[in-house]
Amino acid sequence: MQIITRDQIVYRLDKADPPVLEIDSGETVRIETYDARSGTIQSNTDLLDHAHPDGANPATGPLAIRDAEPGDSLIVELQKIDLAPAGFLAVKQGVGLLAEQADQYATRIVPIENNTVCFNQHIQFPVRPMVGVIGTAPAGDGMGTAYPGPHGGNMDNRYVKPGAKIHLPVFVPGALLGMGDVHASMGDGEITMIGLEICAEVTVRISLQKGVSISRPWIETADAWVTTGDDMDPAQALRIAAEEMVCFLQRQFDLTFEDAYMLMSARADVQVCQICDPGNFPVTARVVFPRLATG
Repeated sequence: MQIITRDQIVYRLDKADPPVLEIDSGETVRIETYDARSGTIQSNTDLLDHAHPDGANPATGPLAIRDAEPGDSLIVELQKIDLAPAGFLAVKQGVGLLAEQADQYATRIVPIENNTVCFNQHIQFPVRPMVGVIGTAPAGDGMGTAYPGPHGGNMDNRYVKPGAKIHLPVFVPGALLGMGDVHASMGDGEITMIGLEICAEVTVRISLQKGVSISRPWIETADAWVTTGDDMDPAQALRIAAEEMVCFLQRQFDLTFEDAYMLMSARADVQVCQICDPGNFPVTARVVFPRLATG
């Protein structure tokens, strides 16, 4: 198994960046990731009262997949996430869904013990690891790793978890995949703008789908199909995710639009992934459809 170490990071997903590794379709890779602040938050006195000089949400990579070309897609099978012994939570003054009540900065270093988040002496709960940033390089200008888009990026979608298969479009030769911003746990909405940020090692198997063109990322798990959307307008983010799902169901079951639309209304869940700063930062959304037999 090949390894990409966490010192090989970028703060943009950009076709101009040379790959740090090239692999064949079907290979398994272990990817070391930094937390969202590149390992600089080590104590409760390390506040997020200033921007990191290089950027937020570093992605390890980019990783090239041999023979990948525009019009293809990738399947990234997320096999395992190994978490560091501790991560951090934080509040930024004047930031988040409850920004008007956040009148000071605060940081909490949170230990992880036996797959349990030890928030304090009295509050513990199971880890729920997920990858916040996963994406390919866009065809045009590069995109900062803090932002989502049709290429993936900072989707902050908790369905990007062990056991999931993430389908990503290929826009440039080699695809140039990057990932990072792992969370030991993140509630839907990520309302402070900070989940339980943590360094990790992510093991993935990457397969190239020649000639399988997709417009946006989508996710499959053992139990569900998940489509995604993002926009500055929360309603539009939800609408994009819903449009992606109605098209998916039409293809999957050979349905008319009307039938797929009705089926979604009966069975699909429309959800917000991240709404940490509505109006100032893109909202990410998803539609979750519990799987049906296709035979």
